[in-house]
Amino acid sequence: MRNLVLLIVMVLAGGAGWWAGSWKGRDAIAALEKAKDLGEQAKKAHADETQALKARLDGIQAEFDAKQKARDAEFATAKGALDTALAGRDQTIAALQRSSDGKQTRIVEIEKRVADPTLPVVERNTLQAEITRLQGEVQAERARMAGLECSRVPVPAELLAPLRVGG
Repeated sequence: MRNLVLLIVMVLAGGAGWWAGSWKGRDAIAALEKAKDLGEQAKKAHADETQALKARLDGIQAEFDAKQKARDAEFATAKGALDTALAGRDQTIAALQRSSDGKQTRIVEIEKRVADPTLPVVERNTLQAEITRLQGEVQAERARMAGLECSRVPVPAELLAPLRVGG
């Protein structure tokens, strides 16, 4: 009988332990479920934010690429215009030289007429104004010729290095 009482006490003690343990386990299980939910929410928020940042980065990259293409197209256009201008450089210089020589000859002719003492003052003033205008045109043409002649001189690489595109 004594064993039976001990057996009943042991069963009751085990039941009480199980009941008390399961009660505390419910709180732990509830806390674990809450932590899992928070973890899932954090993962979802992280995925959403990552996706938003990726979309923003893609937009910035697309804008950069568009600006890069526009800059490259502008550069190609400017380079084409420069190449065209340089291709006709010699013909332009020759035309400017002929024009300048013709104007210089015209200036000499007018100066001879101005030197005539019998020339009326009004006509002399008109011819002086014509000489001044022609001298200005000759000077402008000579400056342009000098600029075109200068374009034949190679530019040092260290001055062009900042302008280089794509190596």
